[in-house]
Amino acid sequence: MPSFSFSDYTPASAGSASQTAGDTTKDKEDYWSLSKVKKCYTDYLFSKRQELDEQIDARRYYHGSQYTSDQIKALQKRKQPIMTFNRVARKIDGVVGQVEQLRQDPKAFPRTPKHEDGAELATAAIRYVLDQQEFDAKTPLVARDGAVDGIGGVELNLVQGDKGDPEIELEIVDAQSFFYDPRSYKHDFSDARYKGCGKWFDRDVAEAMFPDADAEAFSSDDELVHNTDREMRWFASDGINKRCRIVDIWYQHNGGWCYSIFTGNAILMEGKSYLKDEKKKDIDKYLMWSGNVDQDGDRYGFVRNMKSPQDGINAKQSKMQHILASKRLFISQGAVDDVEKTRQEMARPDGVIITNRPVNEGIKADDQTFDFTGLSKMLELNLAEIENFGPTVSRMGQEVDTRSGRAIALLQQAGMAELGLYILAYRGWKIRVYRAVWNAAQQHWKAERWIRVTDDEGMAQFIQINGMSQEGLVNAIGSLDVDIILDEAPDAVTIQAQSFEVLQSLGQQFIAQFPDIALELSPLDSATKKKIKEKQEQGAQKQEPMQQLAMAEQEAKVQQTQADAGLKQAQTQKTLVEAQIAPMQAMMDGQGQPMQQEYELPPELQEAQAMTEIEERQASAEHKRAQALKVQTEAALAPQQMQMEFANAQADRQLQAQTSAADREFQARDSQADRQVQVQTAQADRQEQRRSGDADRKVAMKKATQKPNTPARR
Repeated sequence: MPSFSFSDYTPASAGSASQTAGDTTKDKEDYWSLSKVKKCYTDYLFSKRQELDEQIDARRYYHGSQYTSDQIKALQKRKQPIMTFNRVARKIDGVVGQVEQLRQDPKAFPRTPKHEDGAELATAAIRYVLDQQEFDAKTPLVARDGAVDGIGGVELNLVQGDKGDPEIELEIVDAQSFFYDPRSYKHDFSDARYKGCGKWFDRDVAEAMFPDADAEAFSSDDELVHNTDREMRWFASDGINKRCRIVDIWYQHNGGWCYSIFTGNAILMEGKSYLKDEKKKDIDKYLMWSGNVDQDGDRYGFVRNMKSPQDGINAKQSKMQHILASKRLFISQGAVDDVEKTRQEMARPDGVIITNRPVNEGIKADDQTFDFTGLSKMLELNLAEIENFGPTVSRMGQEVDTRSGRAIALLQQAGMAELGLYILAYRGWKIRVYRAVWNAAQQHWKAERWIRVTDDEGMAQFIQINGMSQEGLVNAIGSLDVDIILDEAPDAVTIQAQSFEVLQSLGQQFIAQFPDIALELSPLDSATKKKIKEKQEQGAQKQEPMQQLAMAEQEAKVQQTQADAGLKQAQTQKTLVEAQIAPMQAMMDGQGQPMQQEYELPPELQEAQAMTEIEERQASAEHKRAQALKVQTEAALAPQQMQMEFANAQADRQLQAQTSAADREFQARDSQADRQVQVQTAQADRQEQRRSGDADRKVAMKKATQKPNTPARR
């Protein structure tokens, strides 16, 4: 599907009686007439004149052009320096930067339990589109537009892709060319009946964009020639270049949204909306927001509240510089021969003034110390008024002190609370963008495609959408039903730093006991963490056979212990048997041996003696086998033991090197913070020395003027 933005038109759709893709017939009642869409645009220009002028003035102040031509002439006439200390841009950039630090990623949550798997797919699709369109680089510009002009946003277009389906495009809307229904009061423009953009184009460029349009569409007719004001709104010419204004308007009509692209003489393109919301209702392509709306419905940014103190800063700085560079003189009549020459000599650091009367009687310089002090106090009030707007330096956590991450986070929240409506409107706009992107993907992505997304740990993933398998469609996003919300995650950097501080306070024993937790909370980058995890996994794989060998060694030791116990038991039994037969043997020996017959033991004792000898031999054999197994196990374990000790030593060296690198990085950050504090302190000391020097010089000059001088020679 073609894109209907100023950057990519479809020439075949041009012409005053054009048709859009999918339309077969067109009735005049289906769309607004040329006169009606022109009236919508001109009504905005007339009724919002004050808002447009304020936007122009706000952009001038942001870019440092804070004096009018009349003010510049007046300052030059009195020879007063033109001083501009642009605190407006500095404050707005600081607020935008702080808002972007709170950046959050979109996340899809299912509306029904059966769509839990589809929620992850929706999240991946939305992040894919945002990454493709570099949305993170565009949001600061949109936030700045909302802070300066009071209006910001993007337009959602469909451009031709290489997968058969259209690609989703997000383009920043120029606040200077955007217009809307003047009766709209809501921050998200949901009550506006029409929105659009109007831009000037050279005639040859416009004709190339719409080759099928009539030639009269880009030139003024007789009616416009006789109405000069009206002609200048639509056509312009400097004698060489001819230009015409082309307006793109989206309006609600017959329960839906329609679009029309027209000039002052013809409608170049018109059609029905090609975008739907989650309820299958038409929506427009302009996703806009505004941070502030006043009682008259005019949108404005931060400059309105900072304009007066900014003017005060410029005026007082200019006046103070003028006071320091010039002097006001009191001259008696006839005290000097030439007043202008005396004025010039007084302004020179080495000037010589000849008076007709004693010094300090005929001519005297006015002491403007009181005026200078008063201007300094008022300047401090103006500076404080701007600096205290929104997050201050301390609230933004930029002070170098010993505050914890939680304390800094609370200060940031206190500063951002003053921008509550602005931040709420900005976040609401981002949610609407996420919803519109997802709805457009569901509606227009029909062909198979692979999308590449990156997770929080920096790992790339490839996900198939609308794929075909034996079971049917895979990841058919058109059938998913999910709800898109903004994940309210805290500042990961601050929370991680605070958690790491708590981890360090637990001591090295806790870190050694739970190395995975310590690695996860460490301030190392994700790539370094990934490498360390891989090394740990490789070490664990190498330790598995070592652990098996260690278990075998322990088992051999157990068997040897059991064999020793069995041997000792057999020996004990043998000793008991021998102790039982010893008395009988002694008796036989004492009676003599008259019959020369050997004494035979009772059968039960003979059996016990035989069993004891058998058990003794078995225990001895078992003991020898256990000793042999132990020797074999120790021989097999020796190489692996050496490898394990070498791997452990290498891992210890790597961990020590990484810890040293992290310590050096922390020391470098602390040194940089110390240098910044020293530089700020030195600057403050120099400013104090300059102020003291100026005061001393004034006192010295005052004393010099009060000393009596000899009368001038005639």
